[in-house]
Amino acid sequence: MFVKLVLLIFVIGTVRAVTECGVLDESRLHDNDQTTYPNEYPWVGLLMNQDGGRLTHTRCNVIIIHELHVLTTASCVRKFQKQPRNAAVLLGIYNETHTPDNEFVCNAKGFCVPGPLLFQLADIKINPLADKDTGDNDLAILKLTEPINYTPYILPICLEGATEPDSLTSRNLPFSGFTHSNYLRGKGKAFIVSRQHCNLLTSSKTPWPQNQFCGFPPKTTRFYEATALMGVNVVKDVPENFYLVAILAKMYKSGVVNTMIYQDLRPWRDWIKENIKSS
Repeated sequence: MFVKLVLLIFVIGTVRAVTECGVLDESRLHDNDQTTYPNEYPWVGLLMNQDGGRLTHTRCNVIIIHELHVLTTASCVRKFQKQPRNAAVLLGIYNETHTPDNEFVCNAKGFCVPGPLLFQLADIKINPLADKDTGDNDLAILKLTEPINYTPYILPICLEGATEPDSLTSRNLPFSGFTHSNYLRGKGKAFIVSRQHCNLLTSSKTPWPQNQFCGFPPKTTRFYEATALMGVNVVKDVPENFYLVAILAKMYKSGVVNTMIYQDLRPWRDWIKENIKSS
């Protein structure tokens, strides 16, 4: 009976799966939870080291942007660029203890979802202006060897909003990714601060790179690189879907203050779309 129930849950979930980007459940948008549901932010996965059949963590997130492509930071994949087969991505994962060997994973209440899926890499394309010295333009597009079959737990995020503000300063934006302190996929909100205040928060003597900006989270949790920072498309006063604004380049600690340094995607959306289209 239990197996039949699990299969029924899976079939119903698959039938209800949607392929539009950035799916949003408003009831979860403003809660105070620090971890996600299995189908919440389903574009966030993990980058893995792959040594033969052995997988180990890189402490980097990946973000699904297309059926054949995920996004991460250049600094996460630079060591794999010449040998993409030494890396892989886990998608449909919300708990780092789950593995591709798990056909289904269930919580203490008996709620079950499909286990994560492993995807091999065909190519790694690092942003042509990625600067190892300053850290600016810290972006990379990873091409998968096979297309993703979308489910409620594996979906892409939209690449841009229908309308977007000219400035992000003083906006409180949602983010999600895996963390150094919990096996579960985390989430929160980051208050975007001015460049002047960013320098103050980080005690930096030099300004942060041109295409990066600071978010100030209320919690001190350290998130992995490439955590997704998102905007919300609002249609007729109703939040409709998420779009990707930036990915986390690094977390900077000064005293007891953790500041999130985000790599802005907006100047590079055309580059991303061109590379997705051409491959």
